Amino acid sequence: MPWEVLHEPAEDSGSETADRYEYQYQVVARHCCDLGIGDLLWILCEWHTDYILAFSGGRYALVSVKHRELSQGHWTLRRLCDDGGLATLYARWRECRKPYQTRLATNATLDRDSARLAKACAEREMTTLRGFARDLWVNLECTTEGEALEFLASLRIEHELPPRKYIRAHNIENHVRPMLARTQGQRFDGPTVYDAIVDVVRQAARAVNNDQGHAWVLSTSDGLNSSTLLEQDLRKRLIDKERIAARLQQIPFNGPALLQSDTQRDSAGESRLAKKLRRGGIGETGIHSARRIRRSWATFAAQYSAPLPHEDDLVDDLTTRVLHEAGLAEADAWSETSYGRKMLSLLNERLRPENIGVPQEVHVDRLHLLGLVYQLTDECKVWWSPEFDVDGEEAS
Repeated sequence: MPWEVLHEPAEDSGSETADRYEYQYQVVARHCCDLGIGDLLWILCEWHTDYILAFSGGRYALVSVKHRELSQGHWTLRRLCDDGGLATLYARWRECRKPYQTRLATNATLDRDSARLAKACAEREMTTLRGFARDLWVNLECTTEGEALEFLASLRIEHELPPRKYIRAHNIENHVRPMLARTQGQRFDGPTVYDAIVDVVRQAARAVNNDQGHAWVLSTSDGLNSSTLLEQDLRKRLIDKERIAARLQQIPFNGPALLQSDTQRDSAGESRLAKKLRRGGIGETGIHSARRIRRSWATFAAQYSAPLPHEDDLVDDLTTRVLHEAGLAEADAWSETSYGRKMLSLLNERLRPENIGVPQEVHVDRLHLLGLVYQLTDECKVWWSPEFDVDGEEAS
């Protein structure tokens, strides 16, 4: 733990108002997915700023999160210094002996001047930053223009984060799913893992009950009990890869999605499915089985579907693979009248997760894959006989 941040924060109201910081917790959750890779070592919540990121080599960054509603408009330079909290972030940076980086993370867009400042900070364009330091050092409440320049050189502005409504879906797709793929540890679906990670952040941010006061503040500065209690306080707020791993191990493991019972009445879609299977030579027992298995696929798909359209969507990938196998089976079973029974036999042999390249960490049953075939049948992408007018009288 860097000695520069071990002193008591000037303000520590975060845990008092933690119920208003769900967005902040989800911003932190992004970083939790990167623990254990690269140079990110740990995250410290609600200490001096909204959170602190610690990197290898004794480097750390103070991060402030600002969610801005669409009705509030974009950031201007003046608003960044005041409502955006840059003046407060400068004060914390100075109190913590000027760490190598400070960050402002926000969902709001920047006006032209603010965007120019963000670009200059990211690229360390010192000539441009000198101009901003000259114009903003008073608004930032800096002691000198030189210190304002030093602060701005450490600043990074991460703007246009997802708004509150979409950040969960965005984080699952862009942070949790890649983490699970990277670690080959996808025992669970992405949303379940993500909610567990956010819960870890929430608990860390709410580690102290300020209504009762800090016990270690009341201790003598030279007493052993003071440093011990301070260490305990910090440990509760600290998140590392071991803490995340321990929390994920607590998620109950239920294995593959269970096959569902036949509790629903026939629908128009199921009637089309029945007509196609019957035309292909499948009897009533097979049709009843198809209805049940198709519903099981719908349950599985709801569990694994991406919350946002994404090129790595598992359901879309399985659809492509299964449709390919169905096409091969149809080609092998083809006849001019009815080929459904032979095609079904071929699919029963071929549609196994290991045969079509399903990742080993994805718990899918072969009957779920057959249920996907039945779903594609209802969507008129798979046929069990030569095409016909499904809704016509002759199909009855």
